[in-house]
Amino acid sequence: MQWTDDAAQALGQQYSNMSLGGRVSGPVKYNHSFYNFSYQAGRRSNDLQTLLNTSPLGLQSSGIAADSVSRLLTVAQLLRIPSTIGRPLSDRLNDQGSVLGSFDFAPPSSRAGSAYNITLNGSWNRQTPIGNMTAELPAHSGDRASWNAGAQFRHSTYFGIGILSETSLGLSGSNGSSEPYLLMPGGSVRINSAFADGTTGVKSIAFGGNASLDNSSSAASVSFTNLMSWFSQNNKHRIKLSTELRQDAYGIDQHNNTLGTFTFNSLADLEAGRPASFSRTLQPRNRSGNQIVGAIALGDSYRRSNTFQVQYGVRVDGNYYGDAPMVNPQVEQLFGMRNDLVPNGIFVSPRVGFSKSYGTAAQIGGFEGAFRGPRATVRGGIGLFQGAPGTQLIGSAIDNTGLPSAIQQVLCTGVAVPTPDWNAYAANAASIPVQCANGTSGTVFSNTVPNVTMFEDRYSAPKSVRSNLQWGGAVLGNRFNGNFEATYSLNLSQPGSVDRNFTPTTRFSLADEGSRPVYVQASSIDTRTGFIASRDSRVSPLYNRVTENKSDLRSESRQFRASISPLSFNTVYSWSLSYVHTNVKERVRGFGTNTVGNPFDTEWTRSNFDSRHQVQYTMFYNAFDFVRLSWNGSFRSGTPFTPLAAGDLNGDGYMNDRAFVFSPTGSADPALASSMNSLIQTSPSYVQSCLRKQLGLLAGRNSCQGPWTTSANMSISFNPVKLRLPQRATLSFSVSNPLGAADLILHGSGKLKGWGQSAVPDQNLLYVRGFDPATNRYKYDVNQRFGSANPLFSAFRAPVVATAMFRVDIGPTREQQSLTQQLNIGRRTDGNKLPEGLIKSIYSNGGLVNPIGQVLRQSDTLKLTSKQADSLATLNRWYLIRLDSIWSPVAKGLAAMPDRYSEGEAYAQYRRGREATVDLLKHLAPKVKGLLNDAQRRKLPSIVTSYLDSRYLASIRSGTAGAGGTGFGGGGGGPIAIPGGGGGQTMTIIR
Repeated sequence: MQWTDDAAQALGQQYSNMSLGGRVSGPVKYNHSFYNFSYQAGRRSNDLQTLLNTSPLGLQSSGIAADSVSRLLTVAQLLRIPSTIGRPLSDRLNDQGSVLGSFDFAPPSSRAGSAYNITLNGSWNRQTPIGNMTAELPAHSGDRASWNAGAQFRHSTYFGIGILSETSLGLSGSNGSSEPYLLMPGGSVRINSAFADGTTGVKSIAFGGNASLDNSSSAASVSFTNLMSWFSQNNKHRIKLSTELRQDAYGIDQHNNTLGTFTFNSLADLEAGRPASFSRTLQPRNRSGNQIVGAIALGDSYRRSNTFQVQYGVRVDGNYYGDAPMVNPQVEQLFGMRNDLVPNGIFVSPRVGFSKSYGTAAQIGGFEGAFRGPRATVRGGIGLFQGAPGTQLIGSAIDNTGLPSAIQQVLCTGVAVPTPDWNAYAANAASIPVQCANGTSGTVFSNTVPNVTMFEDRYSAPKSVRSNLQWGGAVLGNRFNGNFEATYSLNLSQPGSVDRNFTPTTRFSLADEGSRPVYVQASSIDTRTGFIASRDSRVSPLYNRVTENKSDLRSESRQFRASISPLSFNTVYSWSLSYVHTNVKERVRGFGTNTVGNPFDTEWTRSNFDSRHQVQYTMFYNAFDFVRLSWNGSFRSGTPFTPLAAGDLNGDGYMNDRAFVFSPTGSADPALASSMNSLIQTSPSYVQSCLRKQLGLLAGRNSCQGPWTTSANMSISFNPVKLRLPQRATLSFSVSNPLGAADLILHGSGKLKGWGQSAVPDQNLLYVRGFDPATNRYKYDVNQRFGSANPLFSAFRAPVVATAMFRVDIGPTREQQSLTQQLNIGRRTDGNKLPEGLIKSIYSNGGLVNPIGQVLRQSDTLKLTSKQADSLATLNRWYLIRLDSIWSPVAKGLAAMPDRYSEGEAYAQYRRGREATVDLLKHLAPKVKGLLNDAQRRKLPSIVTSYLDSRYLASIRSGTAGAGGTGFGGGGGGPIAIPGGGGGQTMTIIR
């Protein structure tokens, strides 16, 4: 099934795609060992839409006019810039595979209960091509490949005075690489488009070589963990001591921008060979490193009473980097800071929590001897949670020491940009410039000094103080299960950075932009492009950026969650509903985010991820016991965003300045005023509101908010019995983002409402297109699509993916494995054969619950009348008599099995007994339910009500294998089948 439309073509995304793969998996038991092997491989192919094959409407959806693309291709041909590669790119391919193997062994002679497990895993992936090809020429892309593998050994045993020890040793490794199609400098050109309907668009198109590809990286990790648990004789304490030790290592060979990148402000500049900037890294990043991370934790779970429990403990984490940057004495002399410090440290994290239950649940126990749950439970806790620093955290500091052996760069703007010769670059990489234009080395527009990165001496990995309080229990007359939770988190030591080579000395102010300070001379701004040379704002001309990584920022988040779901088990329908309210604030600094003034200043603002409201829901419906429909989705309020100006306006060296919101009536530039008026009049209401309240002001951080969004997933499965398939076969379909499909079908490709899409508003309000030194005023283009979250204008959309899956269990079920293990005792393994009486006691009910007996045992709680009790007792006697007649011959036959018995014949006897038992329950279930009133049925737990439901009983008649895919749901927990659940080898075909 394939949907296509012009808008989807423009985005290089498909509203549906097809995948083909296979999977084989399943556990196999031999004596006391279990082996599990799984392999999966597949290829996914999507139609590839590029600038060369997208329709004019599709191009407009991306903000590009068709005639602009034609002109770009003409200019590229004229300049000898390749647009395509030797082979046609019509599909985006994704090849992938994975393998998983697991082996469990429990020696029967072990007196310490030892058990061993070895798990092996691996996967690989290859993508060709990569990238969004509606914003680049096809030749600008490349391929990416990766693989990873791992092995883990686990051992558990008891020793000493009741101490349980669980130990694991793990090994893992990975490798990834990317390769560009062209080994030549990259380029980017800004295209301004005007469309027939009066709208405009601004889009940057990439061409040439891809500066972010031609990289490879590898990683390896060795880890050891141990958990020792001691249980006190009175069972009131469980003391746990855990230790962890891990070594991570990596190696990278990155050629990011080693061939250089040119940027152009317009197609006319590209054709005339007038770049706005040129940058190049003069050598690759070739580096390896490692880190050792360790932790030890001691905790206790103290059960003060059956209703009150306290958990408390302390954890100590530590890390040590095996490498450090080379010392640059000049940096310490100029800035008073050492550049060779790395964030090694030891961190202590105490935690405490409690659990308090009260009352008695209305539900009876699920089986004889089962614990009857509480009316409700209150849980809470508070603790300090420490994050671990990443192994490659110090990589930038190692690369950027400012020494001659460190990474060197070239950055040219304005008149210092060399004139590109694309034909020469393609023929010989040695002709790519390694310096700015001749005669400009002494100007502010030529920058060849290196960067420096370092850490403050108090740098620490992020940590948070988190607390929560939760209440859960039955509500509304025992009809629903409710859960209410409040969480607060104070996030400390949040990362940030400052540029120690920046001096916040105001050289002049932009009078028409709220007196925005500018920290360079007006002569350091290129009049043609508006690009800034930041040398005037440097403390020392010997370096470019001197970045100090700090951890002095913080944030805090508050969340309240309320959930409700039906309490009773129901095979016809079920649902759940949750509401989440979130409030996230953070302290930020201008270097790390957007700014309007001194970037050293901090401010406390709303977080970028602060989506205040979210409604989550799930629904399940079993139609005619034939089609089972599952749907889960959410509604989420918009996240905040900031009006930005695409460029560096204040000269601090960062292109992250907030825009000034020009008033349509107060701007000195008539074209700018007209464009602002057009934007305000035609924008969505949330954009208009944001702009109107800030007219004539510098925009506030996260002062705008995007629209609400929706998301959903759907799955459809069929009852195999009704399709006359084996019970252990499953046929199902899943659709990710069905709302996107509905949006396309109902509204068409040209009027999409954005259903099922995440809202990513365009934050660029203004684009710099020059500078007027006479008036000290920037020249701007207004982005008419500012704030738009319309999927027609988005470069990325969530696709609609339809997947069909047919699964068949082809190996022995877990019931068969369990039976074989019991019968092997005294036959194939050590021990005495199970006598007939013991076999009968184990399998006398086929591993099923007797719901009638459990109702009778709880007659007082259920307040059964004499008539109800007598009737149920009569039914129970009838059931038990027939149950004995079913299982007595089965037990006798199993006990008489010879040493070399047939496993298939033994399981066939068990299965006949089980099917006959289920048929009895199916016959009695309506009568039992008819004897109980609604209030009494609400007091039955799911494990009892499931065995009074004919649909569920039909699904497990021959065994629980395959029952897990039925989709039956309920808020009170799922049914339990003894012994074991679904299992066996499976073969899955996905299309």
